[in-house]
Amino acid sequence: MTVRLLTRPDELHARFHGQSEAQPAYVELGLKDGILLASYDAVVGQGVEAEVYHGIDRRWSIPVLTQDAANRLLDDLAPLAQRVLDGSDVVWDGNNWVGRVVTEDAEAAYDEITERCEGIEDHDGNEDLLSVWSTDSIGDLWDAEEAGVTAQSTDEELDRIEERLTEEFRDGQGLAFVVIEGLDDYLKQLRDDLAAQDD
Repeated sequence: MTVRLLTRPDELHARFHGQSEAQPAYVELGLKDGILLASYDAVVGQGVEAEVYHGIDRRWSIPVLTQDAANRLLDDLAPLAQRVLDGSDVVWDGNNWVGRVVTEDAEAAYDEITERCEGIEDHDGNEDLLSVWSTDSIGDLWDAEEAGVTAQSTDEELDRIEERLTEEFRDGQGLAFVVIEGLDDYLKQLRDDLAAQDD
């Protein structure tokens, strides 16, 4: 079995353009490839990938955790995941390849993974949760001068400004890491407004 740890602080967070909610996060165990990982659902809506639908990739829902918390969880679940793998098969059912948990020990380990993932407290005050803010929730935002945005700012420069402002906000809140949804669009709007004034 391979445990694929997260490499970025915000790796479990994704909110696609046009969506009001961030994508759900999960722990996944591939019964065929033996990979245990944590990620976010790349499918918008109720659909799932074929491997998930047929039980080849098994998923457990989790809150959007920080990188450190998610990696600790994966390490903690690894022995249980190995027991699930040891007692599972991917078989042809006459129509599709499907994943099946076939031994009692694998089923017990599967149930324990479910309990641990469901038992993660998803509420304010849990330091394991990634702190996600929106530009609407912050209140008074930076104006163009405070942010350092000009009509000539490139996208790369705006990326650096976004990183700096996020760090300032994070330090001001006393948090280890934050995500500010919509900050990139806000900075681009500041630039576009300045460019329009110049025209």
